[in-house]
Amino acid sequence: MKKYTFLFLMLLIGMHEAAAQQVFKYETIAKTNNVQQERNQLDLGLGLGIDLGGLIGAQLEYIPIKHLGLFASGGFYFIQAGWQLGVKGYIMPKITAKPFRVYVTGMYGTNAAIYIVGSDKYNAVYTGSTFGAGMEIRFGKKKTSGLNVALLYPLRAQEYEENLNAMKSDPGIQDIQEPLPVGLSVAYHFEF
Repeated sequence: MKKYTFLFLMLLIGMHEAAAQQVFKYETIAKTNNVQQERNQLDLGLGLGIDLGGLIGAQLEYIPIKHLGLFASGGFYFIQAGWQLGVKGYIMPKITAKPFRVYVTGMYGTNAAIYIVGSDKYNAVYTGSTFGAGMEIRFGKKKTSGLNVALLYPLRAQEYEENLNAMKSDPGIQDIQEPLPVGLSVAYHFEF
C-alpha cells in the first residue's frame, strides 16, 4: 500500500509541475501578445486629398476596434471649406506591431469642386460618396507616425456633371481641365 501511495503522490506532484509549466507558458504568451496587440485609439493626419476634406486638410480618426476606424475631415478647396465623414475597414489590424496596414474606405462629403479664375459663375463645391483603398506605413520604434496613401474613386453629384458640361459649351470659358476618374490622397499621420 505504501508503494501505491508513494506512486500516487509522485504522479500528483508530476501533474502539478506540468500544469504549472503550462500556466507559465500561457501567461508568457499572453504578455507577449498584449505588447503586440497594443493599439492607439486616435489618429490625426495632415495632407492632400479627397478623404482629407479638400485639396489640403486634416483628418481625425477614432479606432474603436483594431479593424475599424471612424473619421471626420475638414479641408479647403480654392473657393470654400470642404468636409468628409467616413469609415475605414482594416484588412490587417491597426496595432503598433504592424508597420504596414491595408484598408478599404467609404465616405460621404465634398468630393468635387469647380473653380474658374476671374469668374465665379460656376464656382462651387459638390458633395457625394467616395470609395477607395489605401495603406498606412508607420516608422520608428513605436510605429505611431507615418504616411497614409490612398486611391479614391469619387461618385460625383449630378449637379457637378451638369455644370461641367455647361462650362464646356460656354464660349467664355477656355482651358477646361477634366477631372481624373480617381483621386490620390497622401497624408502624414500621428497616432495617440
